[in-house]
Amino acid sequence: MSFYVRVFSLAEDFPSLYALCDELVQAEFEFATSPGKNEPEFEEEKWKSIIFQYDENSKPMELERNTLEQNNDIFKVEQKEFLDALKELPYSKGQKKATEIIKNIKQIYAFEVDEDVTEDGWDFLECILDFLCDATDGYVQVDEEGIYDKEGNLMVEME
Repeated sequence: MSFYVRVFSLAEDFPSLYALCDELVQAEFEFATSPGKNEPEFEEEKWKSIIFQYDENSKPMELERNTLEQNNDIFKVEQKEFLDALKELPYSKGQKKATEIIKNIKQIYAFEVDEDVTEDGWDFLECILDFLCDATDGYVQVDEEGIYDKEGNLMVEME
């Protein structure tokens, strides 16, 4: 089984796949991607997905980028699902802030992560999450946990 970790981005700008991979290389991770750097899809300016193989003994992580600009049903469905889920929660500062974030997102970066992800896999994912949050004014959401603030503290619990 797998679960999702998302970055809710408030910025329209986004990093290239080169920038994303360069960040991982600088952090000294070894990995492979699909598409690979020599494939035309890797150079697409408005990329939509990439698969990271960070350990040959683990399932790869798939990253999908959905935007409001793409007139994408997935984006709209996820945005509505999170807004609906937040409405059901008791009112709190965290719930109010999370609702504002979800209403204003421009992009959703969704990582499909295997439930058996290793500690190295978490380190790899954390590197990408930190980079995306910094580059796109993003907030992390983890299935069965909730939405985190910029400091990594749980803003609102969502099961």
